[in-house]
Amino acid sequence: MPSKTGSAQVFSDYMRKHMPTYAIVIVMLLMGVIFGALAAKILPESQKSALAQDLTVFFRAFGDTMQVSAVSASRQGFYSNLKTVFIGWLLGLSVIGAPGIGILMFLRGFIIGFTVGFLVLQMAIRGVLLAFVSVLPQNLFIIPALIFSFESSLAFAKTVIEDRLTSSRVPLYPQFLLSCITLIGALALLGIASIVEGFITPVFIELVSRHL
Repeated sequence: MPSKTGSAQVFSDYMRKHMPTYAIVIVMLLMGVIFGALAAKILPESQKSALAQDLTVFFRAFGDTMQVSAVSASRQGFYSNLKTVFIGWLLGLSVIGAPGIGILMFLRGFIIGFTVGFLVLQMAIRGVLLAFVSVLPQNLFIIPALIFSFESSLAFAKTVIEDRLTSSRVPLYPQFLLSCITLIGALALLGIASIVEGFITPVFIELVSRHL
């Protein structure tokens, strides 16, 4: 059984080796959030009004459709996020498509930033509360799933590049295996997120929308 000191050393070595790829993924996410929030702020007034009206209609009809659409929303959310994770995984395996991982993460951050920014700008404190109950719950699982799966895929591409550019051979199988294991873990997190998105988040939204 490995000692705590040995485990700590392994974790320290892992983080030191993977810190650059984690930094890339997280920075792209944060950049997406920032640009998404800015896009919500500079949106033309006509488009803001149209979106605000759509939002009002949505919340008025939300209670009537919540029970009917729970399973459908859960399934749709899972497959949508599964597609994103799988595309990112394949981009890393292809090596040449690895930069696309950063684009995928940026787009996810952009969607989150725009959604939260628009709600806050249109509804102030009530928008903050709505963003908290509608965006946060499922993303507590989706974002870690994306970060871990994208990072492991990007790390695999980095390992392949190092193997090609350096004279010493770099073992590819351990990183590929880690990428596969991380993908499976990400799928488990997405499964939890889909349940939250389909059955828990709607309850929170309905409770808040009653008082808006």
